[in-house]
Amino acid sequence: MAAVYPLAWMAERVAPAADVTLLNAGGLEAHDLEVTPEQRRAIETSDVVLFVGDIDYQPQVEEAVGAAGGEVVSLAEVAGPERLLAPSEDAHAGEDDAHAGEEEATVDAHMWFDPEIMADAALRTGEAFAAADPANAETYRANAETLRADLAGLQAELGGLLGGECRHDEAIVSHQAYAYLLEPFGVAQHGVTGINPAAGASSGELAELVREIEAQGFEYVLTEPVEGRDGAETVAREAGAELLEISPLDAVAEEQVDADFIGLVREQAEQFALALDCP
Repeated sequence: MAAVYPLAWMAERVAPAADVTLLNAGGLEAHDLEVTPEQRRAIETSDVVLFVGDIDYQPQVEEAVGAAGGEVVSLAEVAGPERLLAPSEDAHAGEDDAHAGEEEATVDAHMWFDPEIMADAALRTGEAFAAADPANAETYRANAETLRADLAGLQAELGGLLGGECRHDEAIVSHQAYAYLLEPFGVAQHGVTGINPAAGASSGELAELVREIEAQGFEYVLTEPVEGRDGAETVAREAGAELLEISPLDAVAEEQVDADFIGLVREQAEQFALALDCP
């Protein structure tokens, strides 16, 4: 069982013969995912369970994992406190309006955008499958090592895309889910919504974004298919900017399920490189 798409992809790479089930299959919203009784039983009885961690990102999943009888891989535990990022603070934080107080997350859950964290998680996943199926332990470990190397290659590619002298050091996004991708290269994100996509923006906040886009000369606003899209379309239209499509990759569309996660991360980085005007 895997709680989000990047972890399901990882499990399939490490254990290609395993029966991997994605909890938010079909592109369902990953935040606050509601677990069905059948899914809860599956979590409790699966040989291996991969989830984001006890960070209040998917409370029902986190509760169910507490009763899991198999091997458990927590991405947050793999990352460790020193590599976990707090939610970005520049999107309507502390404002005295209807949205104030909604952004309660203390950890940015989108850590799969950090290839080094994912590489370490690949090795941990290999050990989890090895413990669950000792007869094939060496195969799982070898697959995990191959995946680790592939993710190291992704890290190098990201440096090539975002590590140069870009014109801008900030990107306007519909949903602040990209800190693990951007912060290593000194890039900030300013979002229509914060880490919690339920916290939208007021008309005044949208007007502030329009002024920022015009003042900084931003040519693009990066938007997800759903989260914050209405606001992103509004500020792009008012500021005369173009929209670029991005995805937080916790959930993917049906046509992307069989895609390669590394390629999808590369695509997001390419969109940011365009928006930032990187060489």
